[in-house]
Amino acid sequence: MTISKEVIQNIEKGRRIIISDDLKQYLMATYSDDPFPHEYSEQDLYTNIYRDIHAYETGKLDVTTKSPSERRQQECENLKALYIEKRQEVRNLRLYVDELERILLENNIESDKMKEDRISLLSI
Repeated sequence: MTISKEVIQNIEKGRRIIISDDLKQYLMATYSDDPFPHEYSEQDLYTNIYRDIHAYETGKLDVTTKSPSERRQQECENLKALYIEKRQEVRNLRLYVDELERILLENNIESDKMKEDRISLLSI
C-alpha cells in the first residue's frame, strides 16, 4: 500500500490535526513507493506515518525532500547494502551446509543431494 491524499486527509480527520504542507510533501515523497522488495501493509503505512508525524512535532524529523536523483542514489546505496548482506548470508549458509555434509560423511551418512552429486560425478 502506498500513501495518497486520501490517506493524509483520513489522518487529519481522525486525529483532528492539520499536517503542514512541508510534512505532507515529505510523506508523499517517502511513502509514494513501496520499499523494494517489500510492500507496506495498511497498518505498517499508518504506523510509519504516525511515527513521522510525532518525530516532526518533536523536532526530530528533517522534512527536506530530496531531489529524484538523490532519492535514486539513496535507493541504489540501500540496494547495494542489501545485496552485500544477502551475499554474506549465502556464504554463511554454504559454510554451514559444508560443515553439515562433513559431519554426515564422518558418520557414513549421505543426504539426497550428496547422493545426486556423487552420481552426477560418476556419470561424467
